[in-house]
Amino acid sequence: MQNKISKEQLKKDGYLPQRQNNLCSMRVGITGGYVEADQLRAIADAAEKYGQGHIHITSRQGIEVPFVNFENVEAAKEDMKNAAVRPGVAGRRVRAVVACQGNRVCNHGLIDCQGLAEKIDRAHFGADVPYKFKIAITGCPAACLKPQENDLGIMGTVHPEWIKDTCTECGVCVKRCKANAITMEGGNLHIDMDKCILCGECILACPKDAIVASKTGYMIFCGGKVGRFPHEGTRLAEVHSEKEVYDIVNRTIEYYRENGGKDERLGDVMDREGIESFKDAVLK
Repeated sequence: MQNKISKEQLKKDGYLPQRQNNLCSMRVGITGGYVEADQLRAIADAAEKYGQGHIHITSRQGIEVPFVNFENVEAAKEDMKNAAVRPGVAGRRVRAVVACQGNRVCNHGLIDCQGLAEKIDRAHFGADVPYKFKIAITGCPAACLKPQENDLGIMGTVHPEWIKDTCTECGVCVKRCKANAITMEGGNLHIDMDKCILCGECILACPKDAIVASKTGYMIFCGGKVGRFPHEGTRLAEVHSEKEVYDIVNRTIEYYRENGGKDERLGDVMDREGIESFKDAVLK
């Protein structure tokens, strides 16, 4: 088995060679941290059948079954296929999209993170790129999924609007605002949009619905990474439709393919080519 399949091919199929000879970890392809119960049972069965009876939860919402012998890879592949469990990827490819539960579950979620993740993952998962490409989607500026630390990050935003006729001047929004962007004086409420972080906490806090959402959006970050040489992502733009999000994702990956060198992350390409060149290509 070891002679027939190269380590690069193993990685492409989601099997990561371990430090022990003839052993690898089976990486499962998960989108947005979402796994069906039947899939979990199949993965547990594979861990007992091919591994050592346990799994590893990765830092990017993934699942790996370690200690799989090379000679069992094909059988494990077949079992996962029958259970509708997609293999993961490694190497120079677009990795699985990570996402929080967004507005489907979380009180603070402003956007449908799971829906975005599914569509983006369907279009780009496993695609070849100059190096690894990671995407994270987070539902609000609490940024639980760290969009600034990924090659491309998407964060939900909301713009608050004050409705004077409904306001009782209770001051709850002033106390709740984490950015100190709201002041109340002489019966008038002022929201300083230079300070506002677009989190929507004031909207959640208001007992009279006197602060409402004027528009919801998506803040896009590009060029982030962690690792040996961390690089914070650049805030690229705020857009207000899913179509604009998909267009930016598509153009960003296309730009990376056309301009990236081998083993060069997107942030390195942006630094080399210049941010304005990147914006011209991506924000058409």
